[in-house]
Amino acid sequence: MSICSMIVHSKPENLDPIIASLNEMDGVEVRARDERGKLVVLIDHPKRSVVADNMMAMNNIDGVLNTSLIYEYFEEDVP
Repeated sequence: MSICSMIVHSKPENLDPIIASLNEMDGVEVRARDERGKLVVLIDHPKRSVVADNMMAMNNIDGVLNTSLIYEYFEEDVP
């Protein structure tokens, strides 16, 4: 299990399309936003590779200026 929280900084005029793109990603949820372009994003997925791919893909969304990882929790699944 992997859980991460991130801050995504974006251009304010691009907030709605960026949020739509983020919400389409597997395990990604936008938890808060402000009108200056800052988003608080949660990623929760059983596969760490999916979380890592999503974090990298966020930087390629048009209008995203940068992303910052704030918190990560990872625990191996034990059978």
